[in-house]
Amino acid sequence: MAVVQVCYAQGAAIVIGKVDTVYSNILKEKRAVWVYVPEIADKSQRFPVLYILDGEEHFHSAVAIARQFSGVVPYMMIVGITNTVRERDLTPTHVQPDELVNEGDARISGGGENFLRFMQQELIPHINATYPAASYKIFSGHSLGGLTVVNAFVHHTEMFDAYIAIDPSVWWEKQKLIKQAQAMLPSAQLNNKVLFLAIANNLYAGMDTLSVQNDTLNKGTVLTRSVIKFLHALGNGGSNGLRWGAKYYSGERHGTVELLAEYDALHFVFDYYHFNTRDFDNNPNLNIDSVIVAHFKTVSKNLGYKVIPGEDLINQLGYTCMGLNKMDKAYSFFKMNIDNYPKSGNAFDSIGDYYEAVGNKEQAIESYKTSLRLTETADTRRKLNELIKK
Repeated sequence: MAVVQVCYAQGAAIVIGKVDTVYSNILKEKRAVWVYVPEIADKSQRFPVLYILDGEEHFHSAVAIARQFSGVVPYMMIVGITNTVRERDLTPTHVQPDELVNEGDARISGGGENFLRFMQQELIPHINATYPAASYKIFSGHSLGGLTVVNAFVHHTEMFDAYIAIDPSVWWEKQKLIKQAQAMLPSAQLNNKVLFLAIANNLYAGMDTLSVQNDTLNKGTVLTRSVIKFLHALGNGGSNGLRWGAKYYSGERHGTVELLAEYDALHFVFDYYHFNTRDFDNNPNLNIDSVIVAHFKTVSKNLGYKVIPGEDLINQLGYTCMGLNKMDKAYSFFKMNIDNYPKSGNAFDSIGDYYEAVGNKEQAIESYKTSLRLTETADTRRKLNELIKK
């Protein structure tokens, strides 16, 4: 496989993912996808998957968000789907040329349903069979990609667990998808489904989000008018179980909104995931074990499969307990990480610190040695050497 590179450092490539290819019998062509898999010690762990359209534009930023904020959001895989014929694949229906769609784009439009069939029947099964993908799936797209996300949400709701539509082009075919959403939403059963809608500021000077809704003269406002209309459809959807949110980005235009919106969307989708350790810091007598069990029971329920506490979180709690001189509790957290992540060098390094703190030199040395067998780090090597000399 090829690799996705971001830059070079002294001739060595900095790699963040792989370029995979899938031949599609549905589309009659080879499709390239860019795949990022988190590099963590526990190779048996499986990850939620974010499928993102216009991968050549948005893959790198999505990976950066996922990596920077792991713990706030879960570790996740990113699958960036690159384009071949964008106006064909990301439009749900065939249209005739008009003031919004030129003749060339109109001629090839309407391949969206085939594209979703490719995703559902070929791409997703390939990802599930080849990579450590969990069952939870998110679908994200911007502009025409957002239109495709809305089409999937309205007509193929079961395909994904969460939908991120960033300034979607729901003006397509005289707002046909909005009308279909208005008909679908009140009676739909959307429990455990999530949707985030981002709206960019594409208004003319002197307009606001209220006045633009009555503007029918300027075709340049049709995008914002249509997205706001879709927002109203969501608001009038009734008690269908959908958890949805929306945000208006007054400082961003259509072409600049994607990065901030992706960040906010993932925080919204996983707003239940982050465990706030400050609650424990401020209340050290809190029964943290039961709180963690309850928290990850909620996380597991939302994701649809069992989720164990993250290594970094438990490690942080272990050191917090050491700082409070709650050594028995600290040991239980460090031991939990070793049980959950037995191939993590950092887990053994941390319990080595615990053993050194309680004066068990022999166990500390053994823990540091185990850590180094798993992962060679300068800091662990230094601590081992210093302890041996004592």
